[in-house]
Amino acid sequence: MSTQSTNRRSFLKTTAAIGALSAISQSRVLGANDRIQIASIGCGGRGRWHIGWLHRTAQDENLAVIAACDVWKVQQERARDEIQKRFDLTPKLYTDYREVLANPEIDAVVIATPDHQHCPMVTEAVKAGKDVYVEKPLAVNLADLNETYDTVKASDRIVQNGSQGRSSAGAAAAREFLQAGKLGKVFRVEEMRSHYNPYWNNYECPKSEAETNWPLFLFNLPYRPFNADMHGHWMGYRDFSPSGTIGGWMSHLADFIHYLFDCGCPVSATTQGGIYSPTSDPRRTCLDNVTTLLHYGEGFVLSFTTHFGSGANDYTCIYGDKGIMRMNEPDGNRDGIAAVVSGDGSEHPDKIQEPLSLDNTTKEDHMANWIRCIRTRQQPNANMEWGYKQGVACVLADQAYDEGRKMMFDPIKREIRPA
Repeated sequence: MSTQSTNRRSFLKTTAAIGALSAISQSRVLGANDRIQIASIGCGGRGRWHIGWLHRTAQDENLAVIAACDVWKVQQERARDEIQKRFDLTPKLYTDYREVLANPEIDAVVIATPDHQHCPMVTEAVKAGKDVYVEKPLAVNLADLNETYDTVKASDRIVQNGSQGRSSAGAAAAREFLQAGKLGKVFRVEEMRSHYNPYWNNYECPKSEAETNWPLFLFNLPYRPFNADMHGHWMGYRDFSPSGTIGGWMSHLADFIHYLFDCGCPVSATTQGGIYSPTSDPRRTCLDNVTTLLHYGEGFVLSFTTHFGSGANDYTCIYGDKGIMRMNEPDGNRDGIAAVVSGDGSEHPDKIQEPLSLDNTTKEDHMANWIRCIRTRQQPNANMEWGYKQGVACVLADQAYDEGRKMMFDPIKREIRPA
């Protein structure tokens, strides 16, 4: 039997066994004042950032991160140190996420693993009775996205997607302004995101296969020999992050626009791009220059352009016939979106007369919202309905590039097909 077949059979067999145990040992029933016990799955830079975010939230909420899981021992140890510093406890460390899901003492998990693992892990976590916070992009293919959506919707689990821009300072004010029609008929959303070096160049790699569990890192992908660069810089490989900057950056924009306009999934997409930047590493396969157009049934187009090789010309702008709204990147990583509206470019008789800065206060912290919803069992800010739309936008745009033509999403059949 081949190494590939052996690894895939072993992975599926272990999943089935631990899945059966998880189904038996559902999460604890929480009282109103019980401590929420959380595990971090995926302990790289983003995962450890979540640990710090949870600690800040813990100042107002009774919670603790009691476990950390990563296939790479180095990241396990860093997460252990971070949890000890933040929560003054020694967490249980795991290599296999399925053992985390089988632990009945864990109420919820934060998933910050490579992109190709997100949907299947959410599905398994929900089936194991865990509440979930999952990083974006939610999905890398539509089949996984549909399965995860159905699983979550059939459960009573609280799932928060990590598109935190909708909870950032100023988001609610921008939504209120737009939904009141004060920008007029919106017909175009445009964003440029750029950086001199591709962001996936900035990560460490295991020094040897002995430091990590390579088959678990590959997850459901076919086996291939250990590749330290793929392991450390997985964001730059389409095997693990098929949509590259579409999932890494455009996912934020798409979800934010869905929030602002309460719109449906995009109906079609076209995507072009390539690897052109002199700062790109020739080993990596994700596009360093991308232009995507998403068309929405509500009557507007979203234009997303990204490039590496230069950090110049970042902006986000919404165009209406009464004026425009300019803002910072809607990903929640800055101090709010800082939306400013003006009548620039408009000849409408009721155009905006004077530039106006919108309210830039926060409605509710994104992580705190998830924790509070775990207690109240209400739906969080970025629930599975919103996660599905974000997932469709990314998968549709990525598939349009793969096919080299315009692709359409059918919301009734939940499938993507050529236009």
